[in-house]
Amino acid sequence: MSEGRPAATVARTTAVAVATGLNYGYFGAAMAGAQLFLTPRLGLDTTAQGSLFAVPVVGMILGTVLAGRLVTVLGRKRTLLWMAVCATVFSAASPLVAELLWLNVTRFLLGLVMGVTSVVVPIFVAESAPTARRGRIAVLHQVATMGGIVGAFLVAYLLADSGQWRIMLGLSAVFGVLVVVLLVPAPETPHGLALRGERATPALGPTGGERADPMASPLRAGRTNALRELFGPRYRRVTLFVIVLGTLVQLTGISAVGNFSPRIFEGMGFRGPFALLVLPAVVQLAGLVASLCSAVAVDRLGRRATLLTGTAVMALGHGLLVAAFALESVDGWGTGLGFVGLLLFTVGFNAGLGSLVWVYASEGYSDHLRGAGATALLLPNLTANFLLAQFFLGALVGLGGVATFGALLGITLLTWIFLYLRAPETKDRSLAEIHAYWQNGRRWPEPATRVSP
Repeated sequence: MSEGRPAATVARTTAVAVATGLNYGYFGAAMAGAQLFLTPRLGLDTTAQGSLFAVPVVGMILGTVLAGRLVTVLGRKRTLLWMAVCATVFSAASPLVAELLWLNVTRFLLGLVMGVTSVVVPIFVAESAPTARRGRIAVLHQVATMGGIVGAFLVAYLLADSGQWRIMLGLSAVFGVLVVVLLVPAPETPHGLALRGERATPALGPTGGERADPMASPLRAGRTNALRELFGPRYRRVTLFVIVLGTLVQLTGISAVGNFSPRIFEGMGFRGPFALLVLPAVVQLAGLVASLCSAVAVDRLGRRATLLTGTAVMALGHGLLVAAFALESVDGWGTGLGFVGLLLFTVGFNAGLGSLVWVYASEGYSDHLRGAGATALLLPNLTANFLLAQFFLGALVGLGGVATFGALLGITLLTWIFLYLRAPETKDRSLAEIHAYWQNGRRWPEPATRVSP
């Protein structure tokens, strides 16, 4: 594929990535603030509170299963557009009824939409942006996600005195509208057009008939044998890599820290709306800054070095959180160490794994398997997310912070070891070269045989 894409197309791709990130981030964090007001109103125990975060994850799992088919049948752009429309409707409907069942049903539907979107956005970016810009746009998507999270906490703080949880949740619809506005004039990606057989001018063969589409056979295989291909000899290595990576990324505890930040601060001794809502926003804002720094540094330092550094900082953050809960009775020490620990963990994640993990799944597969490859990463990631969403708060209350964050520290160290042993450096590599690396037993092609995308 030609790298000479018009500047307007690249700019629009970046805008779509940013807008979908804002939407995802705000949706994910809005309930973290609203939960403080919903819990006493509805009389929720820790299990019910966990369901407010776990049920959307079940929807996301279903969305990732459907995404591969939707992105092939509808195309990249149309899939994102319809998901944005649905997100707008469901976000507006969710806060209309103050009942746990209604909230969980609408949040399940929103989770389904976000699951599809999470698969398609990396594909849309990988196929619309030049090689030199893919990593940076992926990082900007993460920056926007963090911006949405920060915004959700600040909105919750501004509405804390009145307890307007309905507005906190309903504002997510605004971001859905923004995504729709940006996508309507956007073109379909070239790969998406080819896979759907929508070439504007059919190519003619030497006899005057339409030339056989070289992607037709892969398309049929992708529709009927995607699972077999993912675990076949060509893609088995990259598939196993993304499955393990997707699981470990979530088990480090990032979603639990985001979902239950107010409860974590409360457990460390913080009190009041400012401490429980603004301090989490400060933590997420630091993560946003880390993502911006990563966007600048990733193309210079390389993806592997960025990942390893970020994961090491995450481990340090978890270590400080363990110390914070161990020193909870020592005046001032526990709260101070805990705040710094959450700050470092969030900064490390957003500078490394949060910004780059999806790049590996989108780059490692050929066109017809890219949706299935993103799903292979997201499904185990979301399964781990569900477990943390449903059971983290109960573990924090029942087992205590030392045991809970000690377990997360061990998983984070395991993740660093896995990345050190298995994560390749894909900086300045074309998609074709990356495919060759995985398919040739984790060996890069010789310089003389390097191919362009």
